[in-house]
Amino acid sequence: MQIGLSHITLVLIVSLATATAAVLIIQLLPGYRRRRGIARKTSGGMRMIRGRIVDCDADLTRQLQRDDWDNTLPSLRKYFSFRYSDVPAEFVGDTDGTVTYPARDPEDPSLLRIARRGQSVSVDLVDSSVADPMSAHLRLYRDRIRALTRWSAMTAPYPVWLTDVDGCLLWSNTAYAQIEAESGGARPDGRPALPPEGEVRGLPDREQRRIRFRPTPAVQERWFDLTERAFEGTHLFHAIDVTAVVRAEVAQRTFVQTLTKTFAQLSTGLAIFDRNRQLALFNPALIDMTALTPEYLSGRPGYLSFFDKLRDEKIMPEPRSYSTWRDQILDLIAAAEDGRYQETWTLANGCTYRVTGRPHPNGAVAFLFEDISAEITLTRRYREQLDLSQAVMESLDDALAVFSPQGVLSYTNESYRDLWQLPEENSSLDQSVRSATGMWQDRCEPSPIWGDFRDFVVGFDERTEWDASVRMRDGRMLDCRFKPLQGGATLATFRVAQVSRLVGIQGRR
Repeated sequence: MQIGLSHITLVLIVSLATATAAVLIIQLLPGYRRRRGIARKTSGGMRMIRGRIVDCDADLTRQLQRDDWDNTLPSLRKYFSFRYSDVPAEFVGDTDGTVTYPARDPEDPSLLRIARRGQSVSVDLVDSSVADPMSAHLRLYRDRIRALTRWSAMTAPYPVWLTDVDGCLLWSNTAYAQIEAESGGARPDGRPALPPEGEVRGLPDREQRRIRFRPTPAVQERWFDLTERAFEGTHLFHAIDVTAVVRAEVAQRTFVQTLTKTFAQLSTGLAIFDRNRQLALFNPALIDMTALTPEYLSGRPGYLSFFDKLRDEKIMPEPRSYSTWRDQILDLIAAAEDGRYQETWTLANGCTYRVTGRPHPNGAVAFLFEDISAEITLTRRYREQLDLSQAVMESLDDALAVFSPQGVLSYTNESYRDLWQLPEENSSLDQSVRSATGMWQDRCEPSPIWGDFRDFVVGFDERTEWDASVRMRDGRMLDCRFKPLQGGATLATFRVAQVSRLVGIQGRR
């Protein structure tokens, strides 16, 4: 049997018609239409088992890779919480089950569905309004990030702007617009208002420049720290207003200069060590007192070197043991840090220094060197004169007693103690005038002068010297003299009259 070309053509036409009819019949089946509708509503999302991704939507995978996702579930929250409400901070709960989160927008029909089954976690988006819910969601996410980024830049409290490869302004935020308005508006050449033509300072150890902004004399001077970044010919600028910082620095320099001038006029030597224990500040008085050269002090020696130099120059007492010298210096610094160091240095050249250590903020320590040689000499002379005066009064035959303005006995001599028969161990000092006059009255015959004397000692009226005589119980006459002293003190002088001796001489004649 021979098969011709017409037969083959007929067979192909019949086969094609049969296949087309079969496809149409399948599409008309209700089950097929239902399954296809479900596929349009659900996105593949993400599947994780034991913390590892086993299946993930392609667009979501690219987004996570772009953001350097750290493979933790809580960090997934930011991709969905802007659109869906009540998403927990941990993103996925610890218990098994499925949780569905509705959209924040009531007109948004999509749902976020998170399911946990043991170590398996699935994240899906259900949205019947789009063909690919996850891709549509990520477009919304990126649009929101761009909007937030632009909003953040526009509302930044400091000027931000972009320039092209030619230096012309491309974009700027609101804070920059205020600066531009202060400078009189946009420049004709299209360049930014900052940095203006004027003073520019480089800041050490920082990728910043400090610029002075004062476009017109009527505008108050301002200072900005300018930071620049470049990317493919585009330059990004950030300007931070540091006017307050610059003014504080100027005030600090002025204050330091004032202090320096003040320290230069002081007669007290000053040495301030910083937190690194290096000499940071000294005044001319320190050079005069220590004989250390300005070159040495300007070299900022450490405190150990400084005190070693003082010892070498014999400006501080020689230590008893050189082996413990460093320990003594460390103890000195520790005491100064606590504000406890104060010593008097008596030097071989006859000078006497009072050295005081005081702590300062930020760990600094200040040492004050005060020359008290004249004060020490004056004190010694005063003590010598006081001792001499006391020796003279002790040698007098008259009994002396001195009362303070408060009526307290403050001094007596040996003749006083002999007259009133007081033991040596009982100096009778610190007695009140009432107690002292009571003791005198017991050893004398009654007399009104003791009451008058008490009033005289504590009286506030103008006082004049006066005399009186009393008879002691042993028959001797006692001449008394009461004299006001400088400062309100009172001197009482007692002398035994020689009447009995004169009478005896006359009787023998």
